Amino acid sequence: MKKRSDMITNLFFRLLPVQILLLAIGSINSVIDGVMASNFIGADAMTVTGLYMPLIKVAETINVVLLGGSQILCGQFLGKNQVDRTRKVFSLDMILIVSVSVLFTLISLLFPMRLARAVGADAQSAQGLRDYILGMAIGVLPQMLGTQLTAFLQLEQQQKRTYVGIGLMMLVNAALDYLFIVVLHMGMFGLGLSTSISYWAFFLVLGSYYFKKKAVIRFSPRGLNRSDLWSIIRIGIPGAITTLCLSIRGFVLNALLLNASGGEGVAALAALNTFGGLLYAVSGGLAATTRLLVSVYAGEEDRDGIVRIMKTALYKGVPIVCGVALLTACLAVPLTRAFFQDPGSSVFFLTKWLFRIYPLCMPLSAICVIFTNYNQSMARMKIVHVLSVMDGLLGTCLASLALAPLCGAIGVWIAHVLNGVFTTIAVVVYAILVRKRFPRSTEDLIAIPDGFGVPDERRLSIPIRDAQAVTNASERIMAFCSARGIDRKHAYYAGLCMEELAANITEHGFNDGKPHTAEIRVVQKDDGLLLRIKDDCRAFNPQEAMELMDPKDLTHNIGLRIVQRYAKKMYYNSALGLNVITIEL
Repeated sequence: MKKRSDMITNLFFRLLPVQILLLAIGSINSVIDGVMASNFIGADAMTVTGLYMPLIKVAETINVVLLGGSQILCGQFLGKNQVDRTRKVFSLDMILIVSVSVLFTLISLLFPMRLARAVGADAQSAQGLRDYILGMAIGVLPQMLGTQLTAFLQLEQQQKRTYVGIGLMMLVNAALDYLFIVVLHMGMFGLGLSTSISYWAFFLVLGSYYFKKKAVIRFSPRGLNRSDLWSIIRIGIPGAITTLCLSIRGFVLNALLLNASGGEGVAALAALNTFGGLLYAVSGGLAATTRLLVSVYAGEEDRDGIVRIMKTALYKGVPIVCGVALLTACLAVPLTRAFFQDPGSSVFFLTKWLFRIYPLCMPLSAICVIFTNYNQSMARMKIVHVLSVMDGLLGTCLASLALAPLCGAIGVWIAHVLNGVFTTIAVVVYAILVRKRFPRSTEDLIAIPDGFGVPDERRLSIPIRDAQAVTNASERIMAFCSARGIDRKHAYYAGLCMEELAANITEHGFNDGKPHTAEIRVVQKDDGLLLRIKDDCRAFNPQEAMELMDPKDLTHNIGLRIVQRYAKKMYYNSALGLNVITIEL
């Protein structure tokens, strides 16, 4: 069981950095822009960017619907070895995101002042917000496309390309911020324009991969399935409710802060939001990685794997968030100085305490979003709706309405912590309602359905550590089949096929000097046996190797010939850094 844990844990933390960067992309530019704006344009610039936040959240809501729905669908199809369906979902997602981005860009270019007034800009900030909207408008398309492509490139094991794209984006944005703001004095329009151009640089680095023939998930618009559209929306909407609620919450909190502490409260919250995206990126990365892996393992109906994924996220991921929260609280004053220089000002005081209080809610928020994404992947939408609305809107707003009149802006800061308490209680209460008892284990807490997956007695999992484990695995498979009443011939074929494939992996995949893991899974189904072997070695497609074999040379690739002879069907896919071979007997 230890080796199985290693495979999932290693995979989880290999995927996590890219998921964090995926969520941090916008915030990286926000930090650069925020520092440049506050120091070279003025403190009022932070109020302008704070007013823009709820507006961009509307576009992000649509982006989250399409990304969440398409990512879960693709994971499920990959788990079922349906690569062609994965390509269709990808193509549909690209068409939809381009359409939405173009529409949002046109609205921003045609009606910038109306949008500025709609988000509550007054006479002093409206012109600056109008200019900022115009500058940001041309970057909507590459920003939304880049976010989508980052998720799909992870399935293609193209993390390095993502890192290069993000590095280039940061350099371009910082350089153009200096040129447009300090040298050319273009103000808020230059601030937005530099960000937009940096998004185009990022997108071009990522998008160029899809002009290569080696791309597995390719744009293929022919034969799109209309039902996939509704599936994407149906699956993606619950996860996007939080984003929409955050947009509404932004309007509500801005109004409360303007009433309680004036523009200083809004500017303080904007400073947190500038860094907040980076802080949330860790929690959101944990949640997105959980969603991606659970969707794949749900497609495989692997109950044990799902439990291991959740244990990794909760017991190894959440402590990372605790560390980030502690560091943030300790750096409250330096973070505040990045935006506001006068320690005697009210905006400095409010921002400093916001950076000290907000970290208290970060671990609780991580637990909430992990469970929200887990339940979304498991198609349990009622609890997803409840957690999304509580976390994104009701918890913080209701607590703020109660505390703001008493404590001013500090009451709004405390409301964020209370929101985390509310959502954590909701997670536990849901587990109690489903299990009819207080949760006593991770499996109880995640309330995995009793009927999900194959019962324990009808499945077998075997870790492969070395060549000796291969022989033992063959014997265990035959013993398992015999115990389940499977005839001796099929039991022998099952053991033989898995032995040959596992031996091939240990011989050719474990010899590169790096630590590797392989795992065999045997499942008895009503119509026969399903055999699956996973490994994290270099990509190797046995089907392609079989096509290249010389039919006259019977001594070459004997193991693959045996599998080809006895397997009813065989599937292969390489995703998330794993080779997955599935055989039906």
